[in-house]
Amino acid sequence: MLLSAVLVTMSVACTSSSDSDGGESASSCAYRAEYQNRTYSGAEVRGFTLGNKLGAATLPPCDDTPSDDSDGQATPTSTTAYAIEGVDPSIAIGLEQASDDVIFVNVDSDTKLPEIKKMIQGS
Repeated sequence: MLLSAVLVTMSVACTSSSDSDGGESASSCAYRAEYQNRTYSGAEVRGFTLGNKLGAATLPPCDDTPSDDSDGQATPTSTTAYAIEGVDPSIAIGLEQASDDVIFVNVDSDTKLPEIKKMIQGS
């Protein structure tokens, strides 16, 4: 069953941007999720099918603008993790709040994105 995921309303893309006034570069937080004591990083992949609902996942807090005079304590966001057909959830998962072309790859996994793409295409 292909499940259309909802776009994340808060953007936490892994990019850097430059200030149009001063030209300084500011980092943005990486698009990461935590599920079952693992950290996953967002990666663009097309053509995958979400499988069964796995449980609760968390998008960790982010302070990507340290000079904005805030205390830097953004709150974590809860979401639902889903299996990806053909891929073990210890390697990669899908998230309810992610766009339909983003998966989350376990940062500690020895499996690389091209290998994951092959697993998805083989399912």
